[in-house]
Amino acid sequence: MQLPSSPAWSFCIKHYLFLKCASDRTLRLFSDGNTGLVFIIKGQLKIRNEEGIDRVLPYAFVYGQLESYQDIKCLADTEILIVVFHPFGFYRLSGLPADEVRGQIIDAQLMYGHQINSLADNLKAAISYTQSILAIEAYFAALFKISANNSDKFGQVVRSIIQIKGQTTIKELTSLTGHSERKLERLFEATIGISPGKYLQIVRLHHFLSLVRSKQKPESLTMAGLESGYYDQAHLIHHFKQTTGLTPTQYLLSANPLAVNLLAVR
Repeated sequence: MQLPSSPAWSFCIKHYLFLKCASDRTLRLFSDGNTGLVFIIKGQLKIRNEEGIDRVLPYAFVYGQLESYQDIKCLADTEILIVVFHPFGFYRLSGLPADEVRGQIIDAQLMYGHQINSLADNLKAAISYTQSILAIEAYFAALFKISANNSDKFGQVVRSIIQIKGQTTIKELTSLTGHSERKLERLFEATIGISPGKYLQIVRLHHFLSLVRSKQKPESLTMAGLESGYYDQAHLIHHFKQTTGLTPTQYLLSANPLAVNLLAVR
């Protein structure tokens, strides 16, 4: 289930996800241009790193911008709560450069201290989704000094990119922002965690995904690709598989999406 943040927190929190996964299922997490804070309410998760070594995930962890898809296994019947930040939300909330957590899954206790354990306990005891959301937002309110102004220029740029489905160029972004290409890249790296070119690719890919999910027909893939700005089918398939680990056809026929960037693959 997906639920919105309160208006006071919409400047950095995009939404909340409350998900369940059966024991021994594998979840595939891939980039959607956002970062998140995950709480394991029940059960246990593990992840396998590039060296093939399994690692049991902490009961609260932060994930930065993903550089490749990650397969996460449920070791028991599992319930998770994900605080999904806007692309620039983690930076605005924590003040930490987003590129410092790029490609990482970090124990939330290392970032927020032992107080995060009290929040995790409150979430496990919560009797409703609303109570969980209130607990999270109360925790952030006590921890951070928040500006009420959420109309910053960079936020407007990101929202413009999403509105036009990522179909713009770096040159057009420099004209929109008044920044040089190099300054624009530094700004994206610090606030979002990836380059503007990479962010445009992710937004365009997720527009393609939304079209594919709405049509649910293999023959619609070519048209969805064209509507998303992919005029080279081979490039689309390569980029899609690099991001999700699946071809578009495999995604459409076999994937079981729990969220826009989270699939139950087996």
